[in-house]
Amino acid sequence: MKKKVLVIENDEEIKQIVTYILELEGYAVLGARYSSSALIKLKADLILLDEWVNNREGHMLCKEIKAIEALQSVPVVIFSTAPDIADIAKNCRADGFVHKPFDVDTLIGVIKKLLPLPAAA
Repeated sequence: MKKKVLVIENDEEIKQIVTYILELEGYAVLGARYSSSALIKLKADLILLDEWVNNREGHMLCKEIKAIEALQSVPVVIFSTAPDIADIAKNCRADGFVHKPFDVDTLIGVIKKLLPLPAAA
C-alpha cells in the first residue's frame, strides 16, 4: 500500500506540480479542504501544508493539527515563500519545511526523510 501525502495548497498549479512529483516518487497524493474531521478520516501519512490556506495562516492550522490526538504522530511539512519559514515551522511544531520556489530534490528529500517509502521487492 502506498504512503499517503495530503497536500493542502491554495495555488492549484503548484498543487498539480507537487502531486505529479510525489506520484512519480511512489506516493499517493490526497487533496482536501481543511477540517479536522476530514483530516482524521483521510488517514494521511504526512501533511504538506501551505503557509497561507484559504485566508488563514498555515502555521495556525499546523498548531490545530498537532493538538488533535489522532493526528499528533502525522508529520507536517510547512511549504512557504516566507523568509523566516524555519522559525515558523519550529514555532508551530511542524516536522519540516520547504521554501518556495522549491527545488524538486529538496522537496522529495524532506518528505522521504519523514515518510520513507518501503524498499522495492
